[in-house]
Amino acid sequence: MTDPVSEKVKAFYEELPFNYTQCVDDACRDVQENPVRAYRDLEAVLLSGQMGSVLEIGCGAGCLSNAMALHYGVEVTAVDMTERAVARANEVADRLEVTKRCDFSTGNLFALDTRRTFDAVVSIGVLPAVEDPRAAFDHITGFVAPEGYIYLGLYHRYGRKVFRDLFDTYLREGGEELAWKEYQAIHPLDDETLARSWFRDQVIHPHEVWHTLEEVAAWLESAGFRLVSTSLNRFESFA
Repeated sequence: MTDPVSEKVKAFYEELPFNYTQCVDDACRDVQENPVRAYRDLEAVLLSGQMGSVLEIGCGAGCLSNAMALHYGVEVTAVDMTERAVARANEVADRLEVTKRCDFSTGNLFALDTRRTFDAVVSIGVLPAVEDPRAAFDHITGFVAPEGYIYLGLYHRYGRKVFRDLFDTYLREGGEELAWKEYQAIHPLDDETLARSWFRDQVIHPHEVWHTLEEVAAWLESAGFRLVSTSLNRFESFA
């Protein structure tokens, strides 16, 4: 049975998935420009020659999954809770002719049940949007193969609080219209649909949980993982 938080988040993203462009051509262009490069440590793993398979949990419209298949030749299994996002992901995969390397499906991460493990599990921006992030973490670690990697995108408590405090003030003082104007000023995008998807995700998301590095490091250690890098130290190695 799906929990109330998941139902609320699913309805939010069915209205407009995150990172969703106005048209498929623009989505294909974004994949071709290779968004993986923004994640320097993830790209290093993909280039290591050790990655044959990747599971992305919470793939959205499939930009990252399709890019991993297109530019690095890995086999990607990807799941998202919203049908609209998965439909776009499949459409882009078809246009870019990577459907043989990308398998997209709709589902809740807690319902994801497979005996298969993967060389890397990627989940960016998903754990902060669930009712119990630690339970979600424990569940998805089961999909990581021995000697494999887990790559997470989370909200850092101290950095995120500053942003949210500012935009919560805008929302109180001028409503969504003022918040939208101020967000455009710091994150201008030509594609208004894409811009709106980012604004909604970053400013008016219905559920959001923050974490500290110490907290997440403890999760990793308890699950038998070693922390390698984070954006907090500009992806430099902790080793």
